Amino acid sequence: MVQTSLTEDLVDFGDLPEHVNALLQQGVAAHASDPARARACFRAAIEVAPDVLPSYRCLFKLQNKLRDFDSAFDTATAGLAQAAAQCAMSLDWQSWTPAQRAAAPEIPGRFLLQFLKALAFIELRRGNEDTSARALAKLEELDPEDGVGGSVVAALLAHREPV
Repeated sequence: MVQTSLTEDLVDFGDLPEHVNALLQQGVAAHASDPARARACFRAAIEVAPDVLPSYRCLFKLQNKLRDFDSAFDTATAGLAQAAAQCAMSLDWQSWTPAQRAAAPEIPGRFLLQFLKALAFIELRRGNEDTSARALAKLEELDPEDGVGGSVVAALLAHREPV
């Protein structure tokens, strides 16, 4: 098992339960050298505390890096559903409104946008350009200042070579 110490550079995931933070730190420490161990740590964090949103982000970013796009999609979708629940919003992201987003609590609301961006990116990588474009349009509507960087995914979509 990869251990972290106080002298290491740790990722600030915010105010998390100590045991969940420990699992995420172990996963981050292992992601480059032992992706299977990192995946196990991130999955364990989700299992013990499914309401902790950074765990989903860590896992889908790793899955995406490993080109496991189907698993990344499943994880991003699960994280998006958890964030939507914490924001008291529908599971159907296509029905979300800017007013709902503005009324959402800050932290889950930020993750809501990040997970929608991830969904757009993963769908693009999976070859589902129409779904990616719809997610990006909704993200632009909810985040017109581009705070989470949806424009980066939009640029990738715009420059995608036809298949």
